[in-house]
Amino acid sequence: MQIGIVACGYADGYQRITQTGTPVLVDGIRTQTIGRVSMDMLAVDLGSVPDAQIGSEVVLWGQSIHGTVLPIDEVAAGSDTVGYELMCAITQRVPVQIES
Repeated sequence: MQIGIVACGYADGYQRITQTGTPVLVDGIRTQTIGRVSMDMLAVDLGSVPDAQIGSEVVLWGQSIHGTVLPIDEVAAGSDTVGYELMCAITQRVPVQIES
């Protein structure tokens, strides 16, 4: 199995209790988390993203530059919560793009 490491963890506000299998987008391709979320990183399955490399776009929720959308409430379900709680947990370490 090919695994990617994402520089985001519970210190950034991503829930530590997030279950394996929670959806993530890598280069606009839907994949999933693997294992426990760490303080500064999380692991994702790259089996469906063979061209992934260092610097590949990772979207934890929202819209990819490729146009693929991952709804926040779908991600929140992996932590048995709602999207609003995820948004409130984001720390200042995280760059956020807000489009109107």
